[in-house]
Amino acid sequence: MSDLKIFLSYCHEDEDTKNKLLKYLKPVLKGHNVELWHDSEILTGESLQRSIQQALSESTIFICLISSDYLASNYCIDVELKHALDQHKIGKANIFPIIARKCSWTHTIFYDLKCQPKDALPIVKWPDEDDVFTDIADELAKVLKSLDTDNQKKKQI
Repeated sequence: MSDLKIFLSYCHEDEDTKNKLLKYLKPVLKGHNVELWHDSEILTGESLQRSIQQALSESTIFICLISSDYLASNYCIDVELKHALDQHKIGKANIFPIIARKCSWTHTIFYDLKCQPKDALPIVKWPDEDDVFTDIADELAKVLKSLDTDNQKKKQI
């Protein structure tokens, strides 16, 4: 069981991007013994609402794949992101926004957060897929290392 858990929030229109991202994140997550959850983890017969709420409540990091579809999704914004922002305000969750496709994200809460990829250039605008996903994975590794250090300090107190 790991100390850090990640909730991956995305709109189903961005499923291909999510799957590519997961490939690049895998070695980073293994290296930090982190669990990542997304809605594909829900088994047939399980309550969608209960599964999502449990995963949200256990998460330390909230990754969101931002696109016009994501911003238009009431569930992504009003349920998942709202929970993450509430946790973020009290210091219990880090938000890791990733701009998947060009959209009006600067008119949302994300305008005040550092977004990935570098310079908030949408994933689809990068000429090399390996470059963009590797950069995102490397940045997440930095965040995880920082959280690992913070957790070690808390355990020593």
